[in-house]
Amino acid sequence: MTISFFITKKGMFMKKIIPQRPYLISLKSLISSISSAAVITIAALGAITAFPTMTMAQQNPAAGPVNCNASSTWVSNPSLPGDVQNINDNCSFQQYMWQTMLYLVQPVATGSKVLQFETFMPSYGIFVDPGKTPTAWGKVPKPTYCKGPSTLKQSLKQNYVFSNLTLQAGVGQPLIDKSLNRVFYGVSVNKPAYDFITGCGLYQAQCSLSLAPDLVDPAGYKVVDIPSLYPTLAFPTNSMELKTAWKILTPDELAGKTFYSTKGSVQAPGKTCMENVDLGLVGMHIVSKTPSQPEFIWATFEHRNNAPYCSTTEAKPPLGGNWTFYNSSCTGSSCTTNHYAEGKATQVCTMHPWGDPTLGIMPNNLNCGSTPPPGYICEPDTQKFVIQPSTANLQALDLSMQKMLAALPAGDANKLWANYSLVGNVWTAKGTLPPLVQAQVGSLSGANNSMETYVQNGVSNIQNPYNCFSCHNLDGKNKGQSLNEAVKVQLPPAGLSHIFNLLNLKTKGCSANVLPSDPICAANGGPKK
Repeated sequence: MTISFFITKKGMFMKKIIPQRPYLISLKSLISSISSAAVITIAALGAITAFPTMTMAQQNPAAGPVNCNASSTWVSNPSLPGDVQNINDNCSFQQYMWQTMLYLVQPVATGSKVLQFETFMPSYGIFVDPGKTPTAWGKVPKPTYCKGPSTLKQSLKQNYVFSNLTLQAGVGQPLIDKSLNRVFYGVSVNKPAYDFITGCGLYQAQCSLSLAPDLVDPAGYKVVDIPSLYPTLAFPTNSMELKTAWKILTPDELAGKTFYSTKGSVQAPGKTCMENVDLGLVGMHIVSKTPSQPEFIWATFEHRNNAPYCSTTEAKPPLGGNWTFYNSSCTGSSCTTNHYAEGKATQVCTMHPWGDPTLGIMPNNLNCGSTPPPGYICEPDTQKFVIQPSTANLQALDLSMQKMLAALPAGDANKLWANYSLVGNVWTAKGTLPPLVQAQVGSLSGANNSMETYVQNGVSNIQNPYNCFSCHNLDGKNKGQSLNEAVKVQLPPAGLSHIFNLLNLKTKGCSANVLPSDPICAANGGPKK
């Protein structure tokens, strides 16, 4: 007999917050997709339920010292790992992401100033103006919103950043640094993801608008109904998407050399043209689809001097100097942490270190002694088999990475990356889709304090974990409906990426109201010839 039940969750989007539709889940099918390494109790969001227990793939909590270490080969012989080594081992996921990070920050060739991640195609090279085609892979796109430096070649010979993106996902508000400059963001993809987007015509609004949960269909648009026509449409295995956060460096920050820095052209709202500036990397999301994880693995890195923990704001920055986004001398009403105020520097602190929902203040000021408690995260088995191993492994690996990188000889460019930490990483057991909260593993409250500054603790009335999957789920909208009235539909796996929110709504395409039958599109759930 198959027992079915409803689980509801809330989805947070860039501009508006709308409820996620209920999913009808087959308990039998969900159990069959998850191993018996650990047991958790099914709980609906915000309340503990009486459904039978089920199993989740996760390593047992370590007894004694945690053995989750870095490998020197990640620096001496950098390579992009093909998959997680052991999908039942929490540490393997953390190691996979640190190895990936170190590969991405290597030069593309000996003596080159260009790093691997800087060869990814930025969003503005994909979502182009009407009548134009995406920039060819390997070429440098020229932003249409303003000219950059005239010395930059079409073939990239140096590292460089263009950005006019300043609004954070979830709230549509910027992060303001102490110099009252906005933090700028970049979104880019690797070649498998680029080939998929361009091959399926998804760079055009009428082709892919149904995959953009934050955008409303313009009146009169005949949008391809991807959820109905191509319910299995998915990014190819080995696709990767990056989101980077950059601050304009002060002369002192540039001289301190604790940031990975690059030249950049940025355009803040109200500016008529770009400003050429020095930028420092303060955060990076790495989102990877592997053979074993079709839901992608969602990892996030931060510069270690970004901000203190909210519980210990008196702490000194680990790299010396001052906190980048926290002023310990600030007094008055404008010093409320993680709060946006127009024209004022944001006081940032980390609400849930290592993405651990039991560290810091729980949503709505609840705790596990509350009545009712924040259901799922207070379950003993969730804490024992999901939360505690993730936190312990992240901490152990971070310490191992710092020790290994700091020991490199002076002049080794990899030494700089000891200034960054993997602060969160989340995936689902056995690659379960949709990524329901009961299948999530890793940093259940993972957030980056430079990219999700204002939603680290979720939003009002959220009691359970809040992380990447709270937004990057399979919730879609019916075409032509406003966001707050839309009846939710389930998206295909391609909808996990929110890169389609950057569409140019003036573009058309897909005149036959179907996706093109390109081979890469057909091979990944698109139309067959």
